[in-house]
Amino acid sequence: MTDSSSCLVKKKKKAMPDFNSYFQSVENLLGGATKGLFAKIDHMTFTMVINGLKGNDYDAVAIIIDQLVKEKRSVAIPPLYVVAKAHPVVPLRAKAQAALKELDPEGAVDRLCEGKSIQESVKALVEHFGNYKATS
Repeated sequence: MTDSSSCLVKKKKKAMPDFNSYFQSVENLLGGATKGLFAKIDHMTFTMVINGLKGNDYDAVAIIIDQLVKEKRSVAIPPLYVVAKAHPVVPLRAKAQAALKELDPEGAVDRLCEGKSIQESVKALVEHFGNYKATS
């Protein structure tokens, strides 16, 4: 029993740095976009959202995901994609995947990310969804 639990911990430790590096990509790519394209969006709030999505508390991250869906901003798609593909809390992956379906009912995310790594997908998503689209 000790051997299998230590393997699980080792896998988690490896997965977390990858997960955090994916978010770093989102933050770097969208961080610049928020300054140029999102005059009305507070960059500090954006950083807080990204940091919140990195958390392991299901309820806290779920609240952030729900709020992003309510706001219907396409800029939420790249970080939600990272959560859907790499979050260490598996139920949050499913919640983020459902959020992506709601924000992207046409399936552009699937088409843009097909056959790409998470890093490449994030870049493609930022290029496609990274500009602010006002909702009416």
